[in-house]
Amino acid sequence: MPCLCLALACLFCFLTAADTAMAQKESDILTVVNQSSRDLLNIRFQNKKEISFIRLDMSPGAQEDIENPGIATELRADTGLYLETFAKVPLNAVQRLIFCGEHSACLILEKSGHKPYHQQGQRLSLLPQDGDRPVCNLEQFSPGMSMRDVCALLSPDLPRDDNEALLTGLGFAGMTWAARLSPAHAETDSRQQPAPDGQSLLGHLELRRPLEVKDLQKLFLHLYSQGYTPWQAELPGLDMDFTEMADMNAARHKSLLAQALRHFMEVARGEATVMLAPATMLPALADADTPQADVQLFTVTLRQASRILIVDVAAYPGNPQP
Repeated sequence: MPCLCLALACLFCFLTAADTAMAQKESDILTVVNQSSRDLLNIRFQNKKEISFIRLDMSPGAQEDIENPGIATELRADTGLYLETFAKVPLNAVQRLIFCGEHSACLILEKSGHKPYHQQGQRLSLLPQDGDRPVCNLEQFSPGMSMRDVCALLSPDLPRDDNEALLTGLGFAGMTWAARLSPAHAETDSRQQPAPDGQSLLGHLELRRPLEVKDLQKLFLHLYSQGYTPWQAELPGLDMDFTEMADMNAARHKSLLAQALRHFMEVARGEATVMLAPATMLPALADADTPQADVQLFTVTLRQASRILIVDVAAYPGNPQP
């Protein structure tokens, strides 16, 4: 009998320890839910001087499990067009973090066995509005450009994202955009001091604004006026490579793309991507691994779930053939 009691006692201790370990494991996980109508690009956690980021790239309706920092912290969510900041979010007492705001910064904090708690935050628009301070206008992005070449008005206290990109407003194609200026990550001597923001080389540029038919038309008209032409396009159920349509002229290519995009906007589902290149360089680009001359390419993304228009601008240095 004493042996049986001892065995039962050991089994009880084992089960209790297992339950405790399971509860501890669950508390280490934080489920992030995007119930807003916007993309959730990343979250910044700041506790005093300690800052960390988590990259998410979550579309509306998505959720993801991440490691719970387990502290009360200031939280900043990057939605592409807005930065939403929440003070003293008690992550040490939360299992689910739900972003719910439509027209304001809103969080729902959930923990099993407790009532959900709503927390309001502050929202900063990254898209310049009428009457805002002057913004720079993007004219050209070429290899070797510095941040200051793009915009001489860059403020030293601009916010940054998880990739160290500067977040500011830029004018392009007669419209204002929420811009991300990412520095080039070239190999440098570790003994050298980092260049000031304005002198850092620009590696990548991204522009965002709400997706509207009139703005989309305005964007493509501007790119066509600058000598660009469609190269490739991916839409739901349709892929197009315009270099393979040699029997059609450039006007026909643009007409086909316009029809496809018109249908895409009417259906209002899915995602579309269009790459554009200089018309004079397209044949050589299609046949070469690297460009023979400096080139600037545009990739336009239309995302229906979050109703966002994204323009990626990339500049590649030429590599002339001997």
